[in-house]
Amino acid sequence: FFELFDNKIYLRFEYDNIISDEQKLKLCELLNSNLSGFNLKKIKKPIIKKDELKLDLNYSKMYAKLGLNTKDQQGLMAYLMNVFNELELVLCAAKIQTIRQRTRNIFIFQKNEKLEHSEQKLVNLLISE
Repeated sequence: FFELFDNKIYLRFEYDNIISDEQKLKLCELLNSNLSGFNLKKIKKPIIKKDELKLDLNYSKMYAKLGLNTKDQQGLMAYLMNVFNELELVLCAAKIQTIRQRTRNIFIFQKNEKLEHSEQKLVNLLISE
C-alpha cells in the first residue's frame, strides 16, 4: 500500500492470472465491506515464533528488511499492517507469498530513527512465543 494524504492509502494488487470483470467486482465488494469498519475491529494477534521472523536493519544504506516465514493465519496481514501503522513505519515494498498454508513475506522499510528506536518493540509486538 501507499500512503497518500488525510489518512488515505492506495492499495495496488498484481495478479499472475487474468481475472474477469465479475471477479474484479466481487473483489472490490469484499475489500469495501472489510475495510469499512477496519479501525473498529479488534485484530487478533497471530502466532509467530521468534525463529520465523528476521529483521535486518543493515539491509542497505536506506532500507531495512523484515522477513517472515510462518503458518498462514486469518488476520495475519491485518495484524502486521496495524503494527507497522502503530509504529509509524514507512513501508516501501512488500512481497507476499503463500504456498501450502505457509506464508513467506518480505517487507522493505525506509530506514529512519523511528524504526531504529522501535526495533525491539516491533519484534515483541510480532512474536508470540
